[in-house]
Amino acid sequence: MRRLRRVAAAVAVLVCLLAAVWFLRGARPLEGVALTFLGGAREVGGACFLVEAPGANFLVDCGAFGAAGSDVLPERPAEVSFVILTHAHTDHCGLLPELFERGFDGDVYCTEPTADLVPVMLEMARSIGGRRVKREAYERALGSLRGVQFGHQVERGPVRFVFRRARHLLGAAFVEIDIDTGSGGLRVVFSGDLGSDGSLLLPPAETCARADYLVLESTYGALRRGAGEADDRFETFAAAVARALRRGGHVLIPAFTLGRTQEVLAALDLYTDRGLIPPGTLIYSDSPTANRITRIYREHPGELSELARSLYAGEPLSRPNHRPVRSGTSLRVHERPHAPAVFISSSGDLNYANSPRHLVRLAGGEENLLCIVGWQSEGSVGRRLAAGDSTVLVRYREGNATHETWVTPALEIMSFDAFSSHADQDELARWTGAIQDLRAVFLVHGELASAEALAARLASPTLSVAIPEAGERVWLRPAREVRRWAAGF
Repeated sequence: MRRLRRVAAAVAVLVCLLAAVWFLRGARPLEGVALTFLGGAREVGGACFLVEAPGANFLVDCGAFGAAGSDVLPERPAEVSFVILTHAHTDHCGLLPELFERGFDGDVYCTEPTADLVPVMLEMARSIGGRRVKREAYERALGSLRGVQFGHQVERGPVRFVFRRARHLLGAAFVEIDIDTGSGGLRVVFSGDLGSDGSLLLPPAETCARADYLVLESTYGALRRGAGEADDRFETFAAAVARALRRGGHVLIPAFTLGRTQEVLAALDLYTDRGLIPPGTLIYSDSPTANRITRIYREHPGELSELARSLYAGEPLSRPNHRPVRSGTSLRVHERPHAPAVFISSSGDLNYANSPRHLVRLAGGEENLLCIVGWQSEGSVGRRLAAGDSTVLVRYREGNATHETWVTPALEIMSFDAFSSHADQDELARWTGAIQDLRAVFLVHGELASAEALAARLASPTLSVAIPEAGERVWLRPAREVRRWAAGF
C-alpha cells in the first residue's frame, strides 16, 4: 500500500510538472483569450480570425479568395458561438455557406447595409467560383444574418462589441470587441478594411478611441499616395475621359461590382456637373450584379457623404443619362448608333463577365480609352495590359458560346489609383496613432512586403507590432496580467 502511495505521488508530481511546462510554453493562461489567424495572414484575401474567450468562441470574418481555400475554416465549426462580419466583400464573407455546411449553427452579426449586400455577393460567388455547398446550408447562411446599427452594442455572454464606420464601402465597419475574462477586461479591435480619404460616396471613417490589441489590415501598407481633397483626386481621371469622348472615342472602365462601380459613377457625375465631361454622355453600367448593388446604395441614403447627398438632388446614383444594362441586352449595346459613351462593366480585371467582350469590340480604335481603376489580379488581362503587353489572349462569352481571341490593342490605356478603397500607409498610421492604451498590433490582409513596411512605420518602444503567419495562435491578456505573463509576440 505504501509503495502504491509513493507511485501515485510520483505520478502526480510528474503530471504537475508536465502541466506546468505545457502552461508556460503557450497554454491558455488564467482567464486569457486566444486569437488564431486562420486566413488573411501575409496575403490579401481569406480573412478569418478565431477568438477563443472564456465562455464564448467566435469568428471575425469568414472570407474566400487569395491563396485561402476552405481549409482556413476552424477545425470544429460547431464549437463557434457566432460570427462577426466587418463588410460584404467576398474575401471577408465568402466562406459562410461552407462554415454552415461543416456544422456551424449560430448568428452572423454585421451592419444593416452589409446584411443587404452579403446575399448578393454570396450569390455571385456561387456563380463565378463554382463552389457548390448544399442549398440548405446556403439558405441557413443567409438566414443567419443579423443587421446591427452602427454604434449599437451587442452583448453575447462575456463579449460585447460595436460596429464603427470604416469608409471602405457601404456598410463596412471596424469592430471594437470588449471581453470580460473573469480577472479583468480587454479590448481587441479588428479594423476590417479601412477606406481611403478619397471616397466620394462615404463619410469619413470614425476614429477608434481605445484598444489593448489591434488587428490591422496592411493591403497598402507600403504605399503613400500624398494628400489631396477627395473630390480633387479624380480630376486626372475625368480629364482623360473627357479627352477621349471629345475626340470621338468610347471609354471602357472595368470595375468591380461592389464599391468601385458606384464610386466611378459618382466621379463621372461630379465632373459632368463641373463641365469637364460633356453633358448628356451616356453611361452604361453593364453588370446585373453591380446594378443590384447600386440599388442597395440608394436604399441607405443616410450612410452616404454630404458630397454625395448634394451631388444627387433626388435618388442617389441615379441620373437620366445612366443606362443600366440588362443581361439579355448586353450583346446589343455596341450595335446601337449613339455618340461616344462610357461603358462600366464587370469584371474589374478584364478576366471574366462582360468586360472582355467590351474590350474585344473597342480595342481596335485608337480614339478609344481603357481606364484601369482597380487592383489587377496576377496574370489577368488587365494586369498584362497595364504592364504594356502588346498582345493579350482574351476569353469571353456570347450567348452560350465561349470565344478566345488574341487582341493587339490600339486604344489608349491609362491606370488610375484615385479609386482605391484601401487606406495607404499614412492613413493607416494616422488612424492607428489616435488609439489610446494600445499595446500590440497584428498586421494582416497584406502581402509580406506591405506588412513589413507598415510595421517599420508603426513600431515604437511602447508598441509591439507583429506579422502573424497563417495558423499562428497568440494569447491576449488583460492589462493587469501583463507583468505575470510574457506577451508572446
